[in-house]
Amino acid sequence: MSFLKKIAIGSSIAGAKMFGQRAPVILNWAVTGKCNLRCKHCYGSYGRVQNEELSFEEARKLVDDAAKAGTRRMTLEGGEPLVRPDICELIEYIHSKGIEMSICTNGVLLPKFAERIKDKIDLVVFSLDGIEERHDDLRGKESFKAVMEAADTAVKYGMRSLFFTCLIDENINDIDFVLKTAAEKKGSSAFNIVVSKLSGEKDRTALQKAPDLKLREAMAKIIGLKKKGLPVFYSEQNFTQALLWPDFNKERLYAKDIALLSAKQKKTLIPCQAGRHFCYVESGGNVYPCYQMVGLMQTGNVKTEGFKEAFKQLGRAEYCRACYNITLSELNLQCGLSLESVLKVAGNYLGRY
Repeated sequence: MSFLKKIAIGSSIAGAKMFGQRAPVILNWAVTGKCNLRCKHCYGSYGRVQNEELSFEEARKLVDDAAKAGTRRMTLEGGEPLVRPDICELIEYIHSKGIEMSICTNGVLLPKFAERIKDKIDLVVFSLDGIEERHDDLRGKESFKAVMEAADTAVKYGMRSLFFTCLIDENINDIDFVLKTAAEKKGSSAFNIVVSKLSGEKDRTALQKAPDLKLREAMAKIIGLKKKGLPVFYSEQNFTQALLWPDFNKERLYAKDIALLSAKQKKTLIPCQAGRHFCYVESGGNVYPCYQMVGLMQTGNVKTEGFKEAFKQLGRAEYCRACYNITLSELNLQCGLSLESVLKVAGNYLGRY
């Protein structure tokens, strides 16, 4: 069934492109701003700030409206989505709409809910920041053991898993460990580069970011390991863009920035599809092209304007055209129907990397 859903996702994107339409085929949704951990490198300060969240009825309406607007895949994020009291009911409702789902979690609560949601979640994305000492230092004591237990639970219930590592200066040498752990837990690995705190432009800083040279060395290493067949989830084209990124002090490039690049540099950029074929809904209901634009633009809200109108407003907004964010760039490739990325999706589903 899931593979058929993936075909439906691709068909929906292709159809929208054919008719020149914007359609929110993929929706990333922070279902809560609350969290049960206090991670040092968290871009949203979740667990420290009590963000507003949609009620269950408001959440159901968002699901209904998104399904009508063409959403075929949802990624449930947070905060920590599993701290939301009605999360199982929400997952069951999304599943009833035939929408493919993944969930991003620190793993602490997964053993509690796994049996109930195991047949409704296509992919569980676990946060893993490196070796045990490093992971616990960043996320809290015993958090490494918790995510390992959660990974074993996923294997027990036949849930596909992905280990997501946000690369910072402290853990950039733990890439081999993460890949080894992912393989041992029958999962795959995704790597991203730390991004700025979600706040106003003047306060945007990416804490603990590694120097440019170390980041480029890490990207080259990941590309090499991927070529050897290790379980790296994202496309080589994606890591190549990061490897050749003009300046890591600039997370996002706007039209004026791209105009200053050489033809060779422009050729490596992956065009942004955010706000066209995927979008981000934060916990309070604001609709953004992606989470990196939180606090940087005026947006519509699903509670006051409805999802369809809030998404439509993105077509009239000006925002960045490319970014080094590897997770978002993979979505850009998928929504751009990059052949490599489409084949990558099929390969990931079949356990080939």
